[in-house]
Amino acid sequence: MCDGFVGISEWFRGNVGVMMISWFLFAISGSLTMPYMSKYMHMLGASDVEIGVVRSLGALAVMVTILPGGVLTDVIGRKRAIVVGTWGISVVQFFYALVQDWRQFAVVYVVDWALHFYQPALTAILLDSLPPEKRGGGMMLTAVLPQIPWLFLPPVGGFLLDSFGLLGMRLSFLLSGAISTAVALLRMKALQETITPRRAVSLRELLDSYAFWRGFASLPPFMAYVTFLGFTSSLAAVSLQTFGVLYATNVIGIDNTSWGVINSAATAVGILFGFVLMPVIDKAPRVHALFSGLLLTAVGYLMLGVWHNVVSLVASAIITGIGFEIAMSIRRALVGDYITPDNRGRVMGLTLALEYLGSIVGGVATGYIYAAWPHGAFLFSSVILFGSAIPLLFQVLAKR
Repeated sequence: MCDGFVGISEWFRGNVGVMMISWFLFAISGSLTMPYMSKYMHMLGASDVEIGVVRSLGALAVMVTILPGGVLTDVIGRKRAIVVGTWGISVVQFFYALVQDWRQFAVVYVVDWALHFYQPALTAILLDSLPPEKRGGGMMLTAVLPQIPWLFLPPVGGFLLDSFGLLGMRLSFLLSGAISTAVALLRMKALQETITPRRAVSLRELLDSYAFWRGFASLPPFMAYVTFLGFTSSLAAVSLQTFGVLYATNVIGIDNTSWGVINSAATAVGILFGFVLMPVIDKAPRVHALFSGLLLTAVGYLMLGVWHNVVSLVASAIITGIGFEIAMSIRRALVGDYITPDNRGRVMGLTLALEYLGSIVGGVATGYIYAAWPHGAFLFSSVILFGSAIPLLFQVLAKR
């Protein structure tokens, strides 16, 4: 018991500990608001298609900024990029509480996501701070442990929405702004730089970063495939992440509080599996683990598209959550395995750019599919993931 506690406490030192604590705080605010973002837009007057378009615009905004963000991560340093972006996001949270219609929401949403340019720095500083033999487990722990607020707070956000309507969401966003400000202060004071900033970045270098496809040429074939999985995974995720709350409340017929309970249940199972898998995930072949994560996620979406009831909704939320965390943790760990520290920021920028490109395509495509046939949106996600896992299946079979 004591040994287990000491083992866990080792992860809370240095940059890894700072990131876990800050993500824990962000999870408090996010668990109140994120499950209901689409519902908020719907209450502000947006249609299903318009909700999908706003999702795409946000993804486009962050894609435009994240590519030079990957360059900045390797040039000006991890900490500076993280601190500037976190302060910007903190301010934006207060504007969410003030919007009067979905168009104003869309403007704030786009600005919010544009300020996420520093995301390559988050992963890079973690990979820099984790020893190679603990990268998979470390990425899994930093993905799972900060989600503890999701065990309790989504139903609270749903209750506020059911009880007070728009005012409930505005209160949640005001709290989110206060918490985000605390996170910005923590990161500014406690993070330690992991690289020596090389020089001032040139405008030409920033502009060249938009030719992100050139990065594929320098990647090993397997890593090029792993990087492209970011596109397909994000495309598939739009159906549940964006339209899950609308499907649950408008099609299945549950209230917002119940949707919050489902989110909490999925988080609880995800955390349990995360702790179970953390000690062994680095011992399993990366290919097998990645294939398992993609397959689980695809099956979860398939269930939601075929069976139209609360049981399938709960099961799908749990299964897709587990599968997504496994696949994402392994993809991030593979970057640490194959890519040198000096290039991790750029590769993570490329990876995240493809993820947001998937969200751009997925927002529009899934929005139209959902508006015409809600169940079809989840079947679409399942087909995308099954197809993207086929190359891994051949590798798994070849190694038997």
